[in-house]
Amino acid sequence: MDKIPKSVRELNILIKINQDIISTLVFEDVLQAISNGMSELLNIETAAVYTIQNEKELLLGATTPPLPPGVPLEVRLASIDDHPYIKRAIQDHKPIIVDDTKSAKFSEAEQNVVKLRNLRSMLFLPFILKGDVLGVLILGTCNNTRKYTEHEVNLGQTIANHLAVAIQNAKLHEDIKIHRDNLEKMVHEKTQDLKTAIEELQAANDELYSKNEIIIDQNSELKDTLQHLKETQAQLLQSEKMASLGTLTAGVAHEINNPLNFIMGAYLRFDNYFRNKPDPNFKESELLLHSIKEGVDRISTIVKSLNHFSHNSSKMDESCNINHILDNCLIILNNEIFDRINVEQNYTDDHILVKGNAANLHHALLNILTNSIQAIEGEGRISIKSAYNSKFNKTIIEIEDTGKGIEPEIIEKVMEPFFTTKDPGKGAGLGLSISYRIIEEHQGKIVITSKVGKGTLVRIELPSAS
Repeated sequence: MDKIPKSVRELNILIKINQDIISTLVFEDVLQAISNGMSELLNIETAAVYTIQNEKELLLGATTPPLPPGVPLEVRLASIDDHPYIKRAIQDHKPIIVDDTKSAKFSEAEQNVVKLRNLRSMLFLPFILKGDVLGVLILGTCNNTRKYTEHEVNLGQTIANHLAVAIQNAKLHEDIKIHRDNLEKMVHEKTQDLKTAIEELQAANDELYSKNEIIIDQNSELKDTLQHLKETQAQLLQSEKMASLGTLTAGVAHEINNPLNFIMGAYLRFDNYFRNKPDPNFKESELLLHSIKEGVDRISTIVKSLNHFSHNSSKMDESCNINHILDNCLIILNNEIFDRINVEQNYTDDHILVKGNAANLHHALLNILTNSIQAIEGEGRISIKSAYNSKFNKTIIEIEDTGKGIEPEIIEKVMEPFFTTKDPGKGAGLGLSISYRIIEEHQGKIVITSKVGKGTLVRIELPSAS
């Protein structure tokens, strides 16, 4: 078998690095993927990734071979001043090459690192993003020296700069996770405090209730107040979760775009290669390239749909295309629909623009479609229509499913906060109430009709944009 060309080998390794990064959002795993991949790319025996913690400290994030599990944080911390070569790479914003450690002058800390793995030839590559250095990648040979070619140094630095985006995004995800955990802890503590307060007030109310009618009336008012507080607290929790989800979604979408660029670059290079050098023995090349291009386009479409949900604005003057919003919701819900539910789309092109908040309308229609999907056990059908009522200048949306339907005695309660027909732990009963509130904010109305065993029809009317 012919030897694989060096450029193809490098491209394969770059694709593998990106696949490893895409498969995780864990900061340490991203660093380990970079360390392993760059070591393989430049055919080096050992590698280490240091990230800058602050002006004085470095953190050893990953090594190749990997660090033993459970190494304490304090052991992995190092002073920048104790590592002059790393410090110089950070200050100069460029690679540093050590041809032979035996003739180089190292600090005591650097000598310890060299002795630990008997390093001989070393290459220091800074991770540079928008003029800032996020960390340093150290590559080294063990026992024997080697010359780093100009191509290897330039390639290593270029890839290190691109991977700086992945490092930043992984760090951002880690920060968001910490923030989310702290937020959930705070909400839990506040909820427990509120629950304790409610229990104490309820006990006091029961005692007062037995005394006279006046106290009974006051107790009734207090219950209403507590219910209002509970609804407000739940809406606050929902808003906080949506804000965190929006931030996370934006970060994920941004992170996906970076490896997509790598894949698209690889596709274009392969496409150009096979066009200029057609291989009659490899007849599937065109089909495979087309599959890669189609996959990239589909991912790009999903990322664009996610961006609509991460848009954070309180403005009510946006031009909202109802057909586009419905399509974006179906893209997000495709995994729930695929191979199970037949979706029929019958849209009008007339006057389907509505003035309002696009992100909120996305959330409202997503909640309604989710309820329709969950109402269908097994296979079924969902019909989605958009129409224009010229007499009243209104945009009409109808979402009809063939689900299990809603009993007549509870259909008027489905849009009340906390009302749910789902099993405990499978829904808070806020989806339709939030959709109802959003439609009201847009000066619209929502009507639900249903037959048990036949299905449910949700009709929404919104004022069309002038």
